[in-house]
Amino acid sequence: MAWVGLIERWSRFRDRWFISDAGGALVLLAVWPMALLFPVPVAFGLGQVLERVEAALADVLVGTPWLEWMPLREVELQPLLPISEMLCVAIGLCLPCWLAFSVLRETRQRILAALALLILGVAASALSAALTYGPVHAWGWISDEVAIGLCVAAFGVVGLIFASARMCLVMALVALVWQMSLLNNASADAYFTLTLQTWERGQFIRFHGLIQWMGWLWPYATLIHLVRRLSSAKSMVMG
Repeated sequence: MAWVGLIERWSRFRDRWFISDAGGALVLLAVWPMALLFPVPVAFGLGQVLERVEAALADVLVGTPWLEWMPLREVELQPLLPISEMLCVAIGLCLPCWLAFSVLRETRQRILAALALLILGVAASALSAALTYGPVHAWGWISDEVAIGLCVAAFGVVGLIFASARMCLVMALVALVWQMSLLNNASADAYFTLTLQTWERGQFIRFHGLIQWMGWLWPYATLIHLVRRLSSAKSMVMG
């Protein structure tokens, strides 16, 4: 890459487009479309892991006295309501855009990055559906709720085009916590388990593991990044 000049070109591009402390955000933005390739119960709803973690932990503790220490839910997890699904879709698309806004230098760059991320997110979700159900069903994941969520996301992205970097970070943090709360207090659709079998036991057995972990951990890595950025910005202001 150095021999053909790609590293030098990337360095010039990075200096022209991004602030100096953009490394963490760039890694998260690069991982995001790959994380979308693994099927999710809700479009763009990464990080819905609580139900699976509880089930896995219960299996590990079977036959031990620690099983009785696990907190029991008074009410079983229920699927997301349509309005909650729309919110999760919208937040899932807004998050990478707001994250990009926090490290880009100019408004024009924000507009181009938002368009690229929205197209990339939709394309990755379509590819995931095509790999899972076949090319004919590449757009079958766009339900009425998802379509409305896409429209809400477009308004959310446009609304912060001219916002400060700090405002974008704060909005991203609030929205991310909200989305994670909605997703992890809901159960996955019954058909989602059948969908996972296509990946876990079928032709994607060599591929699905890493992508699945990306989808699970991306929101939590983003949460840590946002808290770190906001904390450092607060420290600079107080100093």
